[in-house]
Amino acid sequence: MFQMTISKVKFVTLILILICHARTSLAAEYTVGDQLGWRPLVNYYSWVRSKSIKLGDTLVFNYDTTSDCSVAEVTQYKFIACNASNAKFFDNSGHSSITLTEPGQHYFMAEGHCFDQMVFSVLV
Repeated sequence: MFQMTISKVKFVTLILILICHARTSLAAEYTVGDQLGWRPLVNYYSWVRSKSIKLGDTLVFNYDTTSDCSVAEVTQYKFIACNASNAKFFDNSGHSSITLTEPGQHYFMAEGHCFDQMVFSVLV
């Protein structure tokens, strides 16, 4: 009986490891804006609606650093206020990647470019 219990524990552990591995191996990488990249006057809401973004996926932001662009993941309240201060994530390197590791709504913006439409949110 004890031997059978150990075998069951090993089997369940193996299944959990396989599920976790399969989940991460199925993760996708999306370049925000596709070939247009992360720049002003692109309809990112249309872009995000055309994707099946899920937990574990990575968003890649490619943008011109000379145009004072950035990427920030912010709270809903900061998003509405177009305020990137105290962002959950902030980068202005020209190539930013964010892996979506938490379920829920994620809000992205470029500091100072909300009126240029450099904003979108995604539910994962």
